[in-house]
Amino acid sequence: MAKKPTRLLITIRNGKTGYRVANTLIGTAVRYLKIKKLYPDAKPEDYVFLPQYKNRHTAAKIIQRQFREVLRRASIEVDPFTGRKHTLYSLRHTAICMRIIMSKGKVNIFNLAKNAGTSVDQIERFYARNLPLSPELARNLQSMGD
Repeated sequence: MAKKPTRLLITIRNGKTGYRVANTLIGTAVRYLKIKKLYPDAKPEDYVFLPQYKNRHTAAKIIQRQFREVLRRASIEVDPFTGRKHTLYSLRHTAICMRIIMSKGKVNIFNLAKNAGTSVDQIERFYARNLPLSPELARNLQSMGD
């Protein structure tokens, strides 16, 4: 846990783009503290989700099954625009897009890409390509500085 701002520092050892330390939002840190209370004897290297499953393939399958059930109950299994099924990986797309949208155009896209283990080009081509231009983003485009 890091402070100012409050966040978790998550070490990605064998990610697709190699080693990195990712910073979370404050909400993740708050949720993590609540989960930690459920497992008071947990060690720092223990898994956060389904720590009782040492076989992480099994744990991943359980989480995927739960995610599919949530989508089914909400009747949102398929993206209405693309016709593609939502997956756990879809949450990555959602998280990156929401950071851009919720920051009202103020998030540094280079830092966002670095934190997500991707590139600015990938964000532009696959994540942000279809985002609507909000009034804040339009004002940002018209800004001549503060």
